[in-house]
Amino acid sequence: MSDYYSRNNRSSRRKRRSGRERFGFYTAAFICLAAVGMAVYSTYNTISAPPAATKIEITTQEVQAVNEFVQGVTESIPVPRLDSTSAPEQPEIAPTQAAASTIPTATGESEALRTMLSTDLSLSYPLKNPNVLRAFSKDSTYFKTLNVWRPHTGVDFAGDLGDDVLAMCDGTVTKIHEDKLYGKIIEISHNEAVCVYSGLGSVDVKAGQNVKSGDKIGTVGAVPFEAADENHIHVSVKINEAYADPMSFISNED
Repeated sequence: MSDYYSRNNRSSRRKRRSGRERFGFYTAAFICLAAVGMAVYSTYNTISAPPAATKIEITTQEVQAVNEFVQGVTESIPVPRLDSTSAPEQPEIAPTQAAASTIPTATGESEALRTMLSTDLSLSYPLKNPNVLRAFSKDSTYFKTLNVWRPHTGVDFAGDLGDDVLAMCDGTVTKIHEDKLYGKIIEISHNEAVCVYSGLGSVDVKAGQNVKSGDKIGTVGAVPFEAADENHIHVSVKINEAYADPMSFISNED
């Protein structure tokens, strides 16, 4: 009898223990499922939610159609010149300046004009071939080598390299020197006038030497600042340090 009750008690205790274990298992499983569901729901909301829109205000004044010019903007980029060899535009002279240039304002200039009119200077051609390449001019003329406009204060006589250069008048060799623009230079003085021969190849006289009209003083070389022109020498005449036209002293009979 006692064994029967003992067996019933043990069976009852096992049933109660088994019930508690099943309840704990189901409870833990429910909690796990609930946690997984919450995690999935949170992730879904994060992915599917649209980003916060940024509010952009655009006024009608800021909208500019394509290929339309913007008003109020000035083009500041210079247009390149394709023809680099073309002559620059000749500088304009104001009317007042042009009028003033015709009136000798310096004392030396007035004296030079009077001396030129009263002098007995008579010149001959410096080359056997009396070919004038460029005439004397107080107005601006174009110089291709320097690409500038400037007065031409002498006369260019064309000749071949090595041609003899002749003294244009009797006189004394007062100076022999070389210049970066004019090349080799001989200056011959005759009373108030000085004849300047520029662009020589060789120099056949010495400073202080007296020469006669027609004597050989050198040969045709090159004038650096007129190198783009034909071969020639550049001859200028100065009277009291003012330039005069050499052709005005050369007789037409020569």
